[in-house]
Amino acid sequence: MSGSRFSVQVQGLNQLKRTLRQLKDKDLSKEVRKVNKEAAELVRPAAQRGVPQRRRSPKDNKRYRPGKLAKSVKVVASANSAKIKAGTASRSPYAGAIHFGFPKRGIRPNRFLFRAMARNSDRVSETYEREISAVLRRKLES
Repeated sequence: MSGSRFSVQVQGLNQLKRTLRQLKDKDLSKEVRKVNKEAAELVRPAAQRGVPQRRRSPKDNKRYRPGKLAKSVKVVASANSAKIKAGTASRSPYAGAIHFGFPKRGIRPNRFLFRAMARNSDRVSETYEREISAVLRRKLES
């Protein structure tokens, strides 16, 4: 797609990931994955609301169902990162064209994922910092 990305950089995250690999603690990795997912879940509702909506017209194809792209917004998380994705190759392959635009077809970009992240970046970083600190505190106390 495009080289532009919107992300939240966390200081010390690479060191944390390295330490997790060295500890080989599966429970800690699962908890960090949960924190990543929880932080990304804060952005998903805003991304779903930002998807362009259109009503079905009589001229539309019978298979056209508005709202497929909004329903396809998902969070994918691992111990290393969390991503918010929209669209699937089989159900809504046009997600990239909607998000990044398609000038040859007259589709202007509607960067709904980037806008959702920009609006919620403060909440995401606060939640991430709070939850990671809590996980590490619990792990060090036990």
